[in-house]
Amino acid sequence: MVVNHKKYVLNLDKVGDKLRPTRTDGYYYQEKEEQTFPYYKNSYGGFSQDSTKPYLQKQIRPLTLHKDGTLLTFGNSTGFQENYAFDYSVNCGLIDFNSIENAKKHFECDIRHYKDRYQIWGKGVFKTEKNEIIIQYYVNWIGAYYLVEKKGEILNDSSFVLTKLFDYKLNEGKDINELYKFQQFDTKPDSTNYIMKHRRKFKNKA
Repeated sequence: MVVNHKKYVLNLDKVGDKLRPTRTDGYYYQEKEEQTFPYYKNSYGGFSQDSTKPYLQKQIRPLTLHKDGTLLTFGNSTGFQENYAFDYSVNCGLIDFNSIENAKKHFECDIRHYKDRYQIWGKGVFKTEKNEIIIQYYVNWIGAYYLVEKKGEILNDSSFVLTKLFDYKLNEGKDINELYKFQQFDTKPDSTNYIMKHRRKFKNKA
């Protein structure tokens, strides 16, 4: 496994919310909207999109922060049965509905049935200090892993806005505007990751 940019990972002795406490008894989510097309069951028994009926889909992009300074990122969640390998109706009693609240319910169903498949992909660490939050996580590109860093402002103990992104693979940054809100929830996946298991490989002392 090729893990790049180890020296840029936050000092692991300083990660977490010790210097500025934040809520960690649930998850954070960013609200999004995307124009897309509805799926329907086709004559072959699979699913196709109806390109004649565009609509604005409500989505959330969640992440979890953990007291030990680790974090988990997730892909966008919607209020629809889009993962046909997992039945939201059978497992959680959910129906399709285009709303942020239903997207949250689908994500909560996901994390109740979460299976850890990756050592480092989508995982990372975070740090809060004064009014600043820094999150770092790894993404996959053709089998290798590259660090992404986002910084922003803590608004209160249950919301923050990320305003800067730095992509270490591209060696470039850009401005962003990602508002994350907190949702209390009783279940959180295990956030143990490659970084914390191999602390000696990540030697940033700043």
